[in-house]
Amino acid sequence: MSNNKRWSRSLQWIVSLAMSVLALGACSSIKQTAAPALGVQDSIAVVPMVNYTETPAAGGNAAAIAAGVLRTNGWSDVRIAPADESSSAMFDTAQRENGEKKLAWAREQHVKYVLSGAVEEWRYKTGVDGEPVAGVTLELIDAASGRVVWSATGTRTGWSRSSLSGVASTLIGGLLSPLRPRS
Repeated sequence: MSNNKRWSRSLQWIVSLAMSVLALGACSSIKQTAAPALGVQDSIAVVPMVNYTETPAAGGNAAAIAAGVLRTNGWSDVRIAPADESSSAMFDTAQRENGEKKLAWAREQHVKYVLSGAVEEWRYKTGVDGEPVAGVTLELIDAASGRVVWSATGTRTGWSRSSLSGVASTLIGGLLSPLRPRS
């Protein structure tokens, strides 16, 4: 094989790799504030997230994924807040009132932080490929003061053979990656 053919194949491979990286980078977007210094002894309660989608239980699914991600990030005291029995609607219209109830519950449990949020998109796109797409906003709230100490928002689209839960797990994992306990 001549040097020109090798060079041409190498160049084709590099261009293909570069295009793949660009295509993958275009599939997600994350924006977040600086992460606070959190102690290893701090506890976090994950509350059900507000569901602004047409997908039933998307907020609960996102909260369950977030709790799992926090545990894998090194948190030993991650608690799931109880679901509000009166909230059976697909869309949560009483977010403010529920937020105050969840903060009160967290204070009773002596939890340091509350992770709350909203799910803006959680579906498979319509069309030939039917790619999964998830959009989530997260807030870490100091339970004592009620002040937001960290927030992040992001979206992610997968390929047609990807699962929605896989895309959502990757998105939520990326959003929560800066939140790690420090000794």
